[in-house]
Amino acid sequence: MNTVTKITPRLNNIKAPAFLADLPIWLMWKLEPGRTTADKPRKVPYYSNGARRSGVQGRLEDRQQLVTFEAARAAAAKRGMSGIGHACMDSDFTVIDFDRCVTDGQLNPVVEALTMGTYAEYSPSGTGIHLYVKGDLRGTNEKSPATADQFGIELFSTKGYVTYTGNATELTDMLGNTDTIGDASTELQQLITKRFGSASDIVIAAQEPKGVSRELILEMLSVLDPDMGHADWLKIGMAIHHETRGEGFNLWDQWSRGGSKYPGDLSGRWETFGRNSGPAITINSLVQMAKANGASINLNAVSMEGFADLDAIQEASASITSESKDIAVKELRFKFEHVSQFAVKTSHTYMIKGVLPRATLGVLFGESGSGKSFITLDMCIAIALGHPWRGKRTKQGRVAYIVAEGAAGFRNRLLAYGIYHGLDLRTIPLDILDATPNLLLKEDALDLSKSLLASGEPPALVVFDTLAQSMAGANENASEDMGKALAHCKGIHKATDAMVLLVHHSGKDSSKGARGWSGMRAAADVELEVTRSAFGRALRTTKQKDGADFEAWGFDLNVVNIGEDADGDQVSSCVVVEASVPVQGSTRKLGKNEQVILNVMSEIGMAQTAGIERSAVVDLVMLSFPEITESGQIKAKRDRIRRSLKKFYEGDDAIYALETNDTLTILDSE
Repeated sequence: MNTVTKITPRLNNIKAPAFLADLPIWLMWKLEPGRTTADKPRKVPYYSNGARRSGVQGRLEDRQQLVTFEAARAAAAKRGMSGIGHACMDSDFTVIDFDRCVTDGQLNPVVEALTMGTYAEYSPSGTGIHLYVKGDLRGTNEKSPATADQFGIELFSTKGYVTYTGNATELTDMLGNTDTIGDASTELQQLITKRFGSASDIVIAAQEPKGVSRELILEMLSVLDPDMGHADWLKIGMAIHHETRGEGFNLWDQWSRGGSKYPGDLSGRWETFGRNSGPAITINSLVQMAKANGASINLNAVSMEGFADLDAIQEASASITSESKDIAVKELRFKFEHVSQFAVKTSHTYMIKGVLPRATLGVLFGESGSGKSFITLDMCIAIALGHPWRGKRTKQGRVAYIVAEGAAGFRNRLLAYGIYHGLDLRTIPLDILDATPNLLLKEDALDLSKSLLASGEPPALVVFDTLAQSMAGANENASEDMGKALAHCKGIHKATDAMVLLVHHSGKDSSKGARGWSGMRAAADVELEVTRSAFGRALRTTKQKDGADFEAWGFDLNVVNIGEDADGDQVSSCVVVEASVPVQGSTRKLGKNEQVILNVMSEIGMAQTAGIERSAVVDLVMLSFPEITESGQIKAKRDRIRRSLKKFYEGDDAIYALETNDTLTILDSE
């Protein structure tokens, strides 16, 4: 048994194993007091930019703030943090945290034996061990607390974070495993099973290259945007490195040069991939991304075997008669036609010209309450009836609308539309599905396609409102889940020839686009954003594959009374009415107080444009900070909010005017 001592190494001297160092999963932590005097201190995670980690882990906003080991170490040293650590997500390894396994300087012999063959280090307290193994053990995080007679075990594979010390165990140093991540031993799996019950096998990525040609790799890269998220960009480089055994640098480099984020010489980064002894990122990762973006890839069909000799083909072609040739052409999968025939063909290239193309996949997103479902329904009925929309031509076609949430509210919207426009709903070729197929399940996508084809005229448009409710159990930030859902959308299009439109939510930071995986935008033929501000609402084109981006159409929501409920109370809903495009206001980055103020003012502005009391605004903003309870803090916070509020009615970019009676008026947006 080895004797160990509790140490806290200086941050600048900490080193990380090669299989961890370059992964964008790192953050910092700070030792802070417990919530009560009886609680032990907490290791609170922070991003390298100094912001505290909060919110849903794994979301795009979370991933974008995670960094490499060197960046986290430098930031932690500079900011005086207690230490560094890493998030646990999508990294194909599991950390086993053995708690209270070091007693009086002696490491438990059972735990010590389990550390052979892989990297293991002491925890910050010196009383625990962090053991790294390949794969996603059990696919979740679980904990078996320490008791008086046994050490504790906690698994980290899909969420949370792990503190990192770089203080490798003596056995790890002695066996030369400081850069090694090994498989979970039989003994470790037996221990996990004993503590947690029956466990699934550890998932280990295949380590051998599949022999994919450079041509096929180029084909897959051609459908991917090099300006994708940093983590996915790195993953592609790792996949190419693994598949080409380190010989495919030019493939990754040339593809990366096509993006606006190209960082320059990538050779140093490429070399770090080769030193990674951890779980390999294989060509399967690249295949999944390419398929999610429309590529048809078959890794089992990359050879030239089966192609006949060209001379033999020519000889056979010359010997057949015109009649037999016509029969043979009918059996061909790929049929050529003469330019004179092809050139005069016409096709419907749009559903709403310049707005919604007749394509494969579209995304319409916006914040909650922005009116995205109302504007979607407005466009759908225009398409179903073949009526112009905002002066734009439409191509009439049946619409199938999947109401995945809020069915009762959707019924009211339909009734309100009919009353406001004087329409008999029976005359509109619009079909509603009040059920929720799961886009993660192939069988659901197939059954939905069958229903769409069996209900009469094939639809021109299929709407999922919303995407989140149509992929239950999915991680919206994971390329695997989102790729699967988008692939099934494309399967629905292939089966029905209908465009699929996904109604989706904005991320926490609406300026960064739709919520979740960044690859969704690359997969879409069109992307539309619905915005709401103090000045009104608008639909904007943020991506148009074969048209103009950044066109905008303003709209308002008018209240329509649709009748009474069983208790005799009035029931109402809203319809979309045309309005001018609202101004977007200042483009400068807003602080926390300013953002809350803008949200509050936007809400008030929907009901009134003048006579907005400054004191009422401050009171409403204060409600967003319930953690402030002490009188001195409350006064200081109110003063800061008043100062922040001034920025909205003073200066050249003011969007409000301060009146003599201490009220605010929205400036004319015309």
